[in-house]
Amino acid sequence: MKKRFASLDRMKYREKWWVIDVGGGNLRVMFFADFERGKIFIKHITTHAEYDKLTDFYRRTKE
Repeated sequence: MKKRFASLDRMKYREKWWVIDVGGGNLRVMFFADFERGKIFIKHITTHAEYDKLTDFYRRTKE
């Protein structure tokens, strides 16, 4: 997927979560991906500032 979506990154604080920039880089989509089943579940669509707050929250509340 990284070849198709250059901004794709793994969300290191949640298992199987990924992040991609959209909207000209103005928004981030955080999603859970189950590649074995071919399904994704959108968790958040945020601005970069909101993403930073969510990342901090998930860092403090690891699974």
